[in-house]
Amino acid sequence: MSSWFSQLSSTVSNVTGLGTTVDSVKTVAETAKDGQYFGALTKNDLDWTLASGSSTENQVFYVTTRTGGFAFVQLIHSNIGIWNPTISFTCRFYEPSTKTNVFKNINMTNFELSSDRRSVKTDFFNIKLDDEQKMYKVQITHPDLVVSLDFTRVDRGFKVGEGRTYLGGGDQASAAGFVSHKFWPRAVAKGTFIVDKQLHDVEGDGMFIHAIQGMQPQLIASNWNFVDFQSPEAAVSMMQFQTTKQYGAVNINQGSLVFREKLVCVSVDNQVELLDLEKDPDTDYDIPRRIKLTWKGKTIKENDADEPKDVYVEMIVPVKNLIDKIDVLAEIPWFLKKLVQTFVVKPYIYQWLDKATATITIGDETEQVEGNCYQELVFVSGF
Repeated sequence: MSSWFSQLSSTVSNVTGLGTTVDSVKTVAETAKDGQYFGALTKNDLDWTLASGSSTENQVFYVTTRTGGFAFVQLIHSNIGIWNPTISFTCRFYEPSTKTNVFKNINMTNFELSSDRRSVKTDFFNIKLDDEQKMYKVQITHPDLVVSLDFTRVDRGFKVGEGRTYLGGGDQASAAGFVSHKFWPRAVAKGTFIVDKQLHDVEGDGMFIHAIQGMQPQLIASNWNFVDFQSPEAAVSMMQFQTTKQYGAVNINQGSLVFREKLVCVSVDNQVELLDLEKDPDTDYDIPRRIKLTWKGKTIKENDADEPKDVYVEMIVPVKNLIDKIDVLAEIPWFLKKLVQTFVVKPYIYQWLDKATATITIGDETEQVEGNCYQELVFVSGF
């Protein structure tokens, strides 16, 4: 569930800086050049930084399985400045054919980086990136969960512009903090999960994200949306967060299209529309029955002679299959919970996996593709 769970788990070190004026934001889109939002990943972009002060860093591996299921594993390093870092991992395994739906959240104590800072060993969770930075090997060996997963990148990874949004300033030196995301939008995933002593062979399409929140997490966002659509022909992803009121309640969106195993578009002019809202009596949040998703951008310019084509993608997804509704406060320690309750309005995560059809237009050509669409709607902060 990417980084929002880790954000709330590590929130509340010092809630300061909440003035009445709106501070500046330099969005990830504004760090791009010449209208080309694709940024190639450098050899150090996937390094673990373990930034000092209040920061949260994580890597998450998503898998949409060939059997219509879904899984993710995530390793989290949270440093809120005044306590020792919190090391934990989360895992979701959903397999409808066997009626398996399990979520695990497990704390650990050790975190050991490789010399190149690209691989990690912990008590139960190991991540190893190969020298070519094309494949991750992920292993979990815990009494409650065993995972062995090979995760091989398809075509290229990317970042938008510099890969960072700066809050409260225009660069790393002047900003109060930043948010960073690096993506592999399409991967081949293969391995096994042993959940509740049952072995599951897993093969499918993957997505990988390395995220860093370089400031007090509760000050970054009030809500998040995440979309991971995978089909045999295409992969379409979108991540959006709305900054807190202190930073103007700005929607910051980044998305991508992989078509026929090639990354063809990285876009920021994307939209999430929540339709047919109904109040959830358990949380008092207005929850959609349908979600309209649109991507608008240009094909990636591969050389100076290229003339980029217009790209437009649209999906309207009836959200029927709720995998989970997670009360984040139920998943964190008591003393943190009491502090969070003072500042955060009922943090909840909604997760859906539904069949969907994406209409993809590249230049003058339009094609419809059917696949599985995983979505998260996250309510974070009341700031």
